Amino acid sequence: MAIHALSQHFARFFPGINPRRSFEQTAAREHAAITSLIENRFGPAGDLEPHCFLQGSYRQETAIYSINDVDIVALCALWQPGSGSGGGRSWSRDDIFAAVARAIAADRRFAPYVAYRPNSMVIKVHLDIKVEVLPVVFKAGNYDADSEPFRLYRPEQGEWEDGFARYHQYLLSRKNAPNATGGNFKPMIKVLKHLRERFGLEAVSFHLECLLYSLPDRVFRGGPADYVSNVLGAIAADGANEGYSRYLWTPCHDRDVFTAAEWSWESWAVFHKRVVEMAEIATIAAETDDLSLAIRAWRALLGNEYFPARVAT
Repeated sequence: MAIHALSQHFARFFPGINPRRSFEQTAAREHAAITSLIENRFGPAGDLEPHCFLQGSYRQETAIYSINDVDIVALCALWQPGSGSGGGRSWSRDDIFAAVARAIAADRRFAPYVAYRPNSMVIKVHLDIKVEVLPVVFKAGNYDADSEPFRLYRPEQGEWEDGFARYHQYLLSRKNAPNATGGNFKPMIKVLKHLRERFGLEAVSFHLECLLYSLPDRVFRGGPADYVSNVLGAIAADGANEGYSRYLWTPCHDRDVFTAAEWSWESWAVFHKRVVEMAEIATIAAETDDLSLAIRAWRALLGNEYFPARVAT
């Protein structure tokens, strides 16, 4: 347990990295408008009978600073492998993307900002807060929109594969539960994202979630001074080679993200090296009995502009 909990200091830190209310309001407004266009049964995507739901950091409440994007999954009434309603015609990946994109562009406010390419995973709408729409279809044999996996198309591989969104969210929420990590799992996601941005590291948020999910629940327990130092220490404990030699499964256990196509060895090695350095600072901050040194160490790690030197008592 950390000698100096510095609870009041951390109580100032977290609001500083959370998105402001204005970002939340903008994200909610853009999500509602685009979802209504996609789901419009009389619109360009009407034959696909899309059903939309959220994924990503906005949905999981793990965004930091601002809400950079809103991730929408558009589940279409088609089945893979096989066919579906779709107005009685056969639909390719390109046909599905084109119909969903036309549905969004039907509103002239959004039309100039809709973009995707033949190798795109998502349709992007470049608004004040970027919206990314992932068109997917049902897996053959499933007719329940609430069941997963769905099927998504990987253009770079030229094939369909299983995908998860709500199950991923469920697993993250379960790990965040009081009887698991004491509600500290999602705050630690935010801390690690903050450290990624602060030190300019190359690591996508989904991979950070996978990494943290792979750690034992016990390292997340206690106050922030405890779990931040314990989690960084757990990541740093293995050498970079040793860590990368093992699988890093997604929470849904559908794939390993330690691959060249996802989290490459080169990127991981740089990330791990910096985490080792972070862990050393966090250990000093947690274990020193010198209050002044503990505060200086946390400020060096988390940033002077985010972690206060002193707080009102």
